[in-house]
Amino acid sequence: MELKAYFRILIQKWWVILPTLLITFTSTVVLTFTQIPVYQTTATFVVTPNTSFEDVKSFASGLDILSRRSEIATTYAEVANSNSIKKQAAVELGLSSAQKKSLSVESQLLAGTNVLKITVEGNDPVLVRDFANTVGAQTITYAQELYETYVLKPLDPATLPNSPIKPSKALNLALGGILGLALGAGLAFLSEYLQAPLENMTSFGILDDETGAYNKRYFVHRLREEMSRAKRNTYPLSLALMNVDHLDTLRSSPPQVRREALRKVAVLLKQHLREEDVMARLDETVFAFLFPDMPGSKAQETVEKLQTRIAWTPLEMEKSGLKLNLSGSAGVVAYQCNGTKQNELLDLANRALEEAETSGYEKVRLIFENGDPLGKNGDEK
Repeated sequence: MELKAYFRILIQKWWVILPTLLITFTSTVVLTFTQIPVYQTTATFVVTPNTSFEDVKSFASGLDILSRRSEIATTYAEVANSNSIKKQAAVELGLSSAQKKSLSVESQLLAGTNVLKITVEGNDPVLVRDFANTVGAQTITYAQELYETYVLKPLDPATLPNSPIKPSKALNLALGGILGLALGAGLAFLSEYLQAPLENMTSFGILDDETGAYNKRYFVHRLREEMSRAKRNTYPLSLALMNVDHLDTLRSSPPQVRREALRKVAVLLKQHLREEDVMARLDETVFAFLFPDMPGSKAQETVEKLQTRIAWTPLEMEKSGLKLNLSGSAGVVAYQCNGTKQNELLDLANRALEEAETSGYEKVRLIFENGDPLGKNGDEK
């Protein structure tokens, strides 16, 4: 499908896209502005050697050990994240169980440093700030008993967050608009697909809209290929044209009845063809057949059987309840690889059909590539 076709569908289906966009965007707005905001703040601390070192050399040695033994600072990070510290901080602040559940604490050691970061998230910005600082203070108190030679000192206290980290209103609204457009476009394409008749699965343009058989353009293409293949491999090929409404029964019928009848005829004919045979709708009530590797006499017999099937099968119209009995005439031409072009072969098949229609009811006329009712030597090649 060309890009222009996609734009055409989008313009035609605006009534699908616009409501979908509005519903999706409105839902996004409601969810965004009714969602409880989440605030975040961070307090930082640093692990250093105790000032009780006797001299500068000892202090430098303590720093060296601290830098090489990261488990010391990591231990402080684990302490800050422990349930015990969080519980003590909650007790000190007098928090309820609901307030405690609304808070989350994460502590981590900044890579390549001795800096400990304690991050707290929650719904109340003041509570988030106070809890982060209290957790830090409880961690410092607990850390004093772990290592005598090292201490945990405050670096930057937690501050009051000015705005929530989520929901991100601008991002949510942008995503809601994009999602609404994408969903609307998808529904528009789906609607176009479902409204198209089954035969319009002809994104390849090879099927007839009304009957589901191949169309004339595809049949002419296949005829050229089969004629070339028959000539190259020296096997027989027959072409047949059948007017399924020889008595003009359908000509006087309403268009809806005519379409339904032709579709039923196409289905009936297809059931009695070989897999390699090709059937197409060539004209209003004329169907064309290609019979690869089938001589003219055999093709004539096959077409006669198809005509019998049509004549003996009443076509019951589902919507109107009418029953139609059709009769046909057909012309068959046997291709003998004598240099005839495809248009010329089609003209011969039309001539055979006209002769059959002139001859009368349910006649099948067979002629050969040279235009005679028999081959060059009185028989088929």
